[in-house]
Amino acid sequence: MPFPMPADTSFFIAKRSLDSSYEMPTLEAASDYYEIGYLLSGDRLSITPGGSHAMHAGMVGTMPPFIYHRTLPLSNAPYKTYLIKFRPEFVKPLTDSLGQNVLEEIYSQLFNRFPQSMGSRILLYFQEMHEIFESDSPYRNFRLQCILCDLLITVLNNRLPNNAADGLHQNTGQIIHKTPLTPPIIDAIYYMEQHYQENPSLETVALLSGYSASHFSRLFHAQLGKSYSEYLTRIRIRHAQDLLLNIKK
Repeated sequence: MPFPMPADTSFFIAKRSLDSSYEMPTLEAASDYYEIGYLLSGDRLSITPGGSHAMHAGMVGTMPPFIYHRTLPLSNAPYKTYLIKFRPEFVKPLTDSLGQNVLEEIYSQLFNRFPQSMGSRILLYFQEMHEIFESDSPYRNFRLQCILCDLLITVLNNRLPNNAADGLHQNTGQIIHKTPLTPPIIDAIYYMEQHYQENPSLETVALLSGYSASHFSRLFHAQLGKSYSEYLTRIRIRHAQDLLLNIKK
């Protein structure tokens, strides 16, 4: 991972500035902590067992434990982000007050957009927490705990719904999968996203996944509800849409 969760703390935040070409080299998943991040700059694609999701500047990503995912760039824009990692005990005041299921509700939507009027307010939470975390204030942990709990409720109450049925969502670039994906299929989609312009054959991707072409084809269709060629076409459509959006900007 870009940085580990320190063993002796329940909260960590970093402001990261990475090369626009940065890619996660392998599937990763947290074991005992949650992540929430704000994308300052860049365009990213995150592939999870439940879907492929485009992330753009101003969006907030939430990742609970045990969700394997990989990300890769969608543009040449610099990749800058705030990333928070916290353990459940750090937001105990929130779960004590609203119940243990509140985290599940907040993290049920992994990629979050907000009304334009909320943009600066959401960013301010991350900026303030980063400033406090870097300070030596004796009240540091208490202030961070209060602001994080407030941020999580603000995200829950103000995010726009991702009402995407199976297929490509026009506003979010989101592709929802009918069946949870296994790691070899996630890796296959990752390769397709990287090499879609080369029109990679089913046989090529099957070999990289360690399957015969026929078995890979059946597995791919069973998990995605679409043939390999249909899914590759959807990837091309989404990249074309992202290109048009970037041109308009």
